[in-house]
Amino acid sequence: MDLQQAICPKCGGPSPEGDICGKCRAGKMEWFRCDGRVILVRCPNCNSMRDKNGWNDCERSREDLEYDAALSAVHLHEDIRKPQLDIRLEENSKNRSFAHISVTGELYKEKVETACMVEILWQFDSCDRCSRYHGNYWQGVVQLRAEGRKATPEEQERAKRIAYLAEEELQLQGERLSFVTRMEEGREGLDIIVGTQTLGEQISRDITRKMGGRYSLHPTLVGEKEGKKLFRITYAVRLPRYTKGDIIFIRGTYGEILGAEGKTISYLDLASGIPRTVPVSTESRYIGSVRDGIPMLVVYQDGETLGLMEEESGKTEEVPVLSWRTINSGERVHIIRDEDKVLVV
Repeated sequence: MDLQQAICPKCGGPSPEGDICGKCRAGKMEWFRCDGRVILVRCPNCNSMRDKNGWNDCERSREDLEYDAALSAVHLHEDIRKPQLDIRLEENSKNRSFAHISVTGELYKEKVETACMVEILWQFDSCDRCSRYHGNYWQGVVQLRAEGRKATPEEQERAKRIAYLAEEELQLQGERLSFVTRMEEGREGLDIIVGTQTLGEQISRDITRKMGGRYSLHPTLVGEKEGKKLFRITYAVRLPRYTKGDIIFIRGTYGEILGAEGKTISYLDLASGIPRTVPVSTESRYIGSVRDGIPMLVVYQDGETLGLMEEESGKTEEVPVLSWRTINSGERVHIIRDEDKVLVV
């Protein structure tokens, strides 16, 4: 060793600055710490995971979660450079695994290495969402009804699809408790029971936006919690009086409803064949529905008159030819009666 070279005052080895060398500093320092156990809490129903911030949806595999748990158990000194961890997982049972961890790195330019074992303990508990869902918890109910009639099966099925889409959208946004608790079909329509008022509001908005109509809120006080009043809300959704395929008398003529959206209805003017849109407040009278029309066979056309025959009874009718619609002999059409008038729909 060069006599001019500085030495470590502790071990006598070379030290560029003449202070304690890296080997002595590394040997004295606690550069590594490993937790003996890590606890993971998972919901057995939906696989959500609980951490210090609460429950979160999780689609990751057990192996991935255990690998991250093992990493979280290792604590290295801030001066460690080029750390490398080798983790080998050993599943012992459904509730327990072991992680065998080897660690290497550099500390003050000296290579260091060690190993440890971490017990990974699995605990299973129902998450906040599943506990509420299986307990039939609810904060609101969306009551789907129609003005002056019963909501049709098609309307109820469409409302169900809209509700489940709203549920999925909110949960993707992090609204874990926004779930549909259940659905109940009654004589007048559909009840959608929901876990949060946010979901009830969203479903009501989406139904009226896509299917027409309006909705109103009716809160009911159910108690208090930590000094705050607790309410359950009924969302009264009212679909338009008319639905697609209804025949109405409006503005001095007959029309077939094409659809309803917001505060308007669209119908096909059966006299001219022109689609029209009017406010829902426009005075009108319900005649029937194309679904209830009587099937008729076109047997002849004489000038401006069509001859129709009911095949089962053989009864005949004569109706005016519709200038906007081509109907040939041998075709089948449907008719609806309004007092002494016969409408081809």
